[in-house]
Amino acid sequence: MKFLYKNEFWMLVFSLGVLYWLFNPSVLTTLIMIVPLLLAVSSRK
Repeated sequence: MKFLYKNEFWMLVFSLGVLYWLFNPSVLTTLIMIVPLLLAVSSRK
């Protein structure tokens, strides 16, 4: 479970979310994409 504390993991999740959002834009996916970005900023190495 240590990988959940690495901001690289959350940035990978965010970039995959951006790729999905480019082809299927909606308000719900925009709100869901903010969560891994905030986790990446707040997590420590």
